[in-house]
Amino acid sequence: MIGGSKVRVKAPVISYESAKAMIDIGVSEIYLGANASNLNNISYTGRGNSNHCNSQISIGFDELDEIVKLAHANDVKVTYLANLPQFTIPGESRDKIEKSFMEYIDIGLRANVDGIVLADIGQLLYLKEKNIDKEFYGSVYLATVNVEQVKFLKEIGFKRVTVEYHMMIDEIKEMCEVEGMDIEVFGNFGGSHLNGRCSLYHNIGEKFDIGFPCKSTYDVISEAPIDRKQNIYDSNLYCSLCNIGELHKAGVDVLKITGRELPPDVMSMIVKTYIDCIKYVEEGMSSIEAKEMAIKDVRSYWSKWCAKKRCKFKENNVTKYYL
Repeated sequence: MIGGSKVRVKAPVISYESAKAMIDIGVSEIYLGANASNLNNISYTGRGNSNHCNSQISIGFDELDEIVKLAHANDVKVTYLANLPQFTIPGESRDKIEKSFMEYIDIGLRANVDGIVLADIGQLLYLKEKNIDKEFYGSVYLATVNVEQVKFLKEIGFKRVTVEYHMMIDEIKEMCEVEGMDIEVFGNFGGSHLNGRCSLYHNIGEKFDIGFPCKSTYDVISEAPIDRKQNIYDSNLYCSLCNIGELHKAGVDVLKITGRELPPDVMSMIVKTYIDCIKYVEEGMSSIEAKEMAIKDVRSYWSKWCAKKRCKFKENNVTKYYL
């Protein structure tokens, strides 16, 4: 192995079958959410209960219980998503929300999940008041962008934080040096801007694919003579395969793979590629060698992203104008 900690791959699951597929591939951790009876389209997972590719994303208790048992039997951790920011409503409505939130948390506790992802400091304080004995992980919705923020989140009780999509390697390395705090980064895709400040909502239960609103074309009004149709929000970065070695050396603990909206076969292929790439890096290959080995059988899929030259965690023409 080269320097750095072992990077664990964390993958999304939306059913027992998808959980088994991810575990068979070799993930170290899975993440999921449960059905909340009082919510229709949206869920406490930060997504809808379904989308255009999958009729189910949130999971019922019986299936959740079986997934956790399967994961633990294979030494795989289960992270429970409770990262819908919602503790800012005053008055009587807040009491109803707190009751609903606690009922949702109880579903995960009864299934014996390992950690809980939270998107609001109020949620953390509320659960600590209730003496909930689980590890708490800070969601990307907290918009963590620097080491001082990491230190603060550690002080108030978070064990891990998912940092924003657009961090550079040096910034991530500094965050990883905070003792007692695990750092999680996104392996692929993710939002174009600060996730905790984005209100271009999608994947909240719509039955058709609206795409990424931040990649859409907008009319731009300006005093200068410019083309009105502009992709002004499109700063989306695609993949981190070329930088797995640098993330490994920096000490990143968890590489999160997104894709609950994707077809299961595509999701499995993406996760396997990252697992293979990390394995090759930890065997001593350079990042480029590891990437080439990892994508050799699925090159047609990855080449289209490589051609865009929007690599995560290093400076490029996209990052220059917003960092």
